Amino acid sequence: MVDLTNIKEHSVDRPENWTIFGGPEDFDKIPDIHKEQILFLDKEATKFIYEYCSSAKLIADDDFWQPFSKGNFKTTEEYSNFSETEESKKELKKWLFNRGIEFQNWIFVLPNYNDYPILTTWKMVIKYSNDLFNNDDLTIFDRTLNWCMFYFHPGKLFFGKDNIYDPTDDYKRMEALNEVKKKYPQFKFPY
Repeated sequence: MVDLTNIKEHSVDRPENWTIFGGPEDFDKIPDIHKEQILFLDKEATKFIYEYCSSAKLIADDDFWQPFSKGNFKTTEEYSNFSETEESKKELKKWLFNRGIEFQNWIFVLPNYNDYPILTTWKMVIKYSNDLFNNDDLTIFDRTLNWCMFYFHPGKLFFGKDNIYDPTDDYKRMEALNEVKKKYPQFKFPY
């Protein structure tokens, strides 16, 4: 059974096809000391971490342009200066560094397409930021759920910190829906 304490045990060799680091030959060029800090997750861990992220309600489901619109975080910031210049690449790394996350902190990087999520260190996110933040949407967070980063592929990066999500409203809404379900058992409900 996968959980946050044993998820590293559910790592697999790099996939033989495309990942957020490019093709297999691109990943093979990465220094071994960096590869040790980039773990691809197996199918069981992949299913677990996507469900974990979904149930944590870090991202607003309805608006990728405003992923923290539910007010889950006290502070939100945006970054959008993505270009191919060396100055822009350095600025992105500096912005990421200034988020105050410790380099050795292990974090989850979940591509939007539910394929090949990784467990890596924050240092690797900064080091390979120009590769990570140029393709598909990504959700990035750590086990504390106190912060979350969301990259929306047209070139917007959102960062929320100091998680204040209170599931009470969701529970109340589910209780009300369950009461309706009890009242009308002859109808099929999608939950």
